[in-house]
Amino acid sequence: MKRITVIAADRLGLIADLSEMLERAGINIDTIDAEEDHGTAYISLQVDRYDDTLALLRDSEYQAVPEEVLVIRIEDRPGGLARISRRLAEGGVGIRGMAMLQRANGWCAVAVTSDDNALARQILADVLMEQL
Repeated sequence: MKRITVIAADRLGLIADLSEMLERAGINIDTIDAEEDHGTAYISLQVDRYDDTLALLRDSEYQAVPEEVLVIRIEDRPGGLARISRRLAEGGVGIRGMAMLQRANGWCAVAVTSDDNALARQILADVLMEQL
């Protein structure tokens, strides 16, 4: 899965302006997560037209950072995330970001971004949900 993180000065109407710009280009937002830290907004997007969105954002006032995300499936029980994190650490892979996407029927879908996604993909091959 590919995701784009937009980094901008936080301000009133930022998400409205960003989403309206994508609407004008006919781009649909599949998922969005936004956080603010000391006046800076970090907005992560998954969209239906990744390359077009990245080009549009780069041609605008927004700083856009492309990111590949590995989606894994783990058991929804204490220690499930710890075991995955330990496997990556022991394999020499640092975790840059992680987000719980879904929890259902005793399983979790988790998005993982690392400092070496190719190696992380090898280490986590048995739990990958989506191959890119």
